[in-house]
Amino acid sequence: MSAFVVGATVLNAQVLERKIESAFRKWVTEDINGNGGYFARQFKTAKWDYPGITNRKSGPPPVGSPRDIYDLGKLYESGNQSFEVNVTLKGPVASWNWDATNDSGGAYAWYVHEGLSTNLEPRQWTDAFQSATLFSASPLKTELLLRIKQEPTK
Repeated sequence: MSAFVVGATVLNAQVLERKIESAFRKWVTEDINGNGGYFARQFKTAKWDYPGITNRKSGPPPVGSPRDIYDLGKLYESGNQSFEVNVTLKGPVASWNWDATNDSGGAYAWYVHEGLSTNLEPRQWTDAFQSATLFSASPLKTELLLRIKQEPTK
């Protein structure tokens, strides 16, 4: 007969909750939103296939593919400046509002993300956060768990 646990109690659960919240805030602020973080890499790294030719306002278009999606940085900054972390009954939640518009006033973030209008290929920089499967398979999960593990208990 093997041994098994029939019950357990977490004492001072608030300490654990504070540790997770603090680690989550650091992860979002530094590893996701920070300079050189996940979103900076998504926008500033030449990784997106783009078969077309564009006239970038920031200067001559990059030649060939893959390309970055930074250009003047309006799209990147719209999310970078809008993010917030809130604590809900389910735990801490981070959100971004990618609300940059194009010259026509259209939702530029949607066009770029989904490959609509003149954006010929989707560049889905938020997908790792859209499904538990994608998140679990990404290095983001490992980074978050490491942050939680390293957070001191107060």
